[in-house]
Amino acid sequence: MLRKDWGFDYTAHKLAEAASTKIAFHQERLDWWKAKRATVMSTIRSEGLEIDEKIALEYRHPKSRDWDRGAQVMVRNDLQKDLDECLEKLSHHTTQLQQYDGWQQVLAANPEARLKLDIEDWLFFFASN
Repeated sequence: MLRKDWGFDYTAHKLAEAASTKIAFHQERLDWWKAKRATVMSTIRSEGLEIDEKIALEYRHPKSRDWDRGAQVMVRNDLQKDLDECLEKLSHHTTQLQQYDGWQQVLAANPEARLKLDIEDWLFFFASN
């Protein structure tokens, strides 16, 4: 028998407890990333904007079309990257919270049920994050 084919019996109660632990972890991470996002947004508002003006804007030249183009306002690349990371992590932990919450509810409603877990199931409920 191959390891990937092994099965392990667990009570739904034990799995509900494991799901609750995962919920607590993902809630803590979600809260941390919310705070990080607020910090990044504050930094963007206070110092993260850059204005790109061509030197041609300093004087009017009949052949210059730069007046028409105007200036470009951009968020600093490092802050944009930080904000993107925050949003990706918020999405990930929100999804995980919803998934573990669903499992916790169904398992807690059936505490005496016995379920056979394979390695992937076990990792889902018990692996360290």
